[in-house]
Amino acid sequence: MKYELYADIWFLTNFTMDSIALLIAGKLMKQRIQMGRLLLGGVVGTGGSMVLFLGLKDYGWYQFGVHFLVNPLMIYLCYRSRKWKEFLGQWIITYLAFILLGGMMTWSVQIGKGRHFLFSLAGAFVFLALAGSILGHFKKRSETIYDLLLVTREGNISVKGFYDTGNLLMDPLVKQPVHIIKKEILWEQIQKEHLPVRLIPFHSLGQENGMLEAVTLEGMYILGKDRSIYLEKPVFGIAEEKLFQDDRCDVILNGKSVGP
Repeated sequence: MKYELYADIWFLTNFTMDSIALLIAGKLMKQRIQMGRLLLGGVVGTGGSMVLFLGLKDYGWYQFGVHFLVNPLMIYLCYRSRKWKEFLGQWIITYLAFILLGGMMTWSVQIGKGRHFLFSLAGAFVFLALAGSILGHFKKRSETIYDLLLVTREGNISVKGFYDTGNLLMDPLVKQPVHIIKKEILWEQIQKEHLPVRLIPFHSLGQENGMLEAVTLEGMYILGKDRSIYLEKPVFGIAEEKLFQDDRCDVILNGKSVGP
C-alpha cells in the first residue's frame, strides 16, 4: 500500500500541534514564554521529525530519534531550563500535551467527524491543568526562595535563600546540616568577629572529593509566608559566587532545614 505525503500540510499541521502543546504546557507550569523561542522550538521539532522520517528507513529508529533527540531539543529551545528537575517536569507536561492533542485530533476527525473537537480540547486542557498543578506543587516544595535573617554577634544580615532538596551536606563534626553561602556575603563578618573557619569534606558532580570552608553563626531565621523557622547555631559552607547559577539568592539552604 502506498501513501502520498504532502510535506507542506504535514509540516504545517505538526508545527501547529507542537506550538500549541508547548504553549499550553508553558502556561500550565507558569513558565515565562518568549514567542520567538516557542516558534523556534516548533520549527526545530517539526523539521527534525520530518528529516528523520524521510532519512530513516527503520521506523523504530525514527521513533527513537523523535522521542529522545528531537523533542527534548525542542523543549529545551523553548524553555531554556538549566536544571534537570525543572526540565523533566517540562518534558512530562509537554509530552502529555502532545499525546492528548494528537489523540484528540484523531478521535474527533475519524470517529466524531470533527463535531467533538472543542469538547475534546476542553477535556485535554482540564487533564493537563491537573497534571500541571501536581507538578507545580512539587516544584514549589522542592524549589523555594526564602527571606533569611542571619544572626551574628555584631548584628543581623538579610539575604535571600534558595531551598534545595538536593543539598544534603552534613557537618561530620557537629552533625548539623550545612547551608552554602556566597563568600562575599559573610567574609567581612568572619574577619570582624574572628569566627573560626574549619574544613569539611564534600563531593559533587563536578568534584568527587573536596574540602569546603565552613563557619557556625549564632542563628538564622527562615521567614515564610505562613510560618518562620529559627535555626540555632547553623553551619555555613563558604563558596565562590561562580557556583551560584541563580542570581536571586545568596544562600543555598540545606534540604533538611525546612520541614513539611
